[in-house]
Amino acid sequence: MTIRFLICTVGSTQCEATLRFGAQLAKILSADATLLGIVAKGQTGEQLRHTLDRTARDLADCGLPVRVRLSTNDAEKTVKTELGRYAYDLVAVGPLGGQRACHSLLDLVAMHIAECSVGSVLVVKGNRSQLSRILICSSGTKYSRPPVQTDAAIARAAGAQITLLHVTEPMPIMYKGLTRMEETMTEFLQTDTEQARELKWAIQLFKAESRVANVILRQGIVANEILHEGREGDYDLIVLGSSRIPSRLIRVLLGDVARDVVSRAQRPVLAMHPPDQNSNETLCYA
Repeated sequence: MTIRFLICTVGSTQCEATLRFGAQLAKILSADATLLGIVAKGQTGEQLRHTLDRTARDLADCGLPVRVRLSTNDAEKTVKTELGRYAYDLVAVGPLGGQRACHSLLDLVAMHIAECSVGSVLVVKGNRSQLSRILICSSGTKYSRPPVQTDAAIARAAGAQITLLHVTEPMPIMYKGLTRMEETMTEFLQTDTEQARELKWAIQLFKAESRVANVILRQGIVANEILHEGREGDYDLIVLGSSRIPSRLIRVLLGDVARDVVSRAQRPVLAMHPPDQNSNETLCYA
């Protein structure tokens, strides 16, 4: 299956970092890439066009199909139009140069993806030049299987080390002071719960297809624990899954936990959703 990948950037200081990281992932996924550049207010498009063309040549040299689009129109409207034109499997966005605009774009992309049941979102932050360490956050539910399979494929293609993280809810205050308040990962995996079964399945998959660096169990507020591990492990990418509710809308994608992680993380975050359970759609990138 060919992945349709839209990489959006504005002529800002983050432009090259967004294109570089997006292009790296496009190579890993052997994606069909579209580079969408939006000229920042008060700037000419010459430098942005040069940067886009350089990235396009790099992708073309790897044998990947690539298109370049340059716009001087409003960033939010431009991205919305592009997302309405094609069903992209993955969309990469970077900061728009302004705080308000950045949040507006992320909200726009998330809502459009949720409404149209289209692809996943990569938010490029920081200036990562490689993809050697990936933090994969598992909810421990059946809905996380397709994203986990995709994560394994990405890690295998990139030759990256994986850390699998699962966060359990904080213990209710009424139980504070009990002698036993924490489980080790070994003990947790021995419990007869859906979370334990799904984590064991994910561990076996990662061991078979890639290099698992570590498996971590944390207890606390989910977003806080993900961000803490992201900083402590200095990961190049944080991957989050999401789940569907009966209305077919995405419950978590860039909302709740994912929105909190995206807004506070200082590194790229990939928010993925599973396929529609009532369709033949898959997200298992090979």
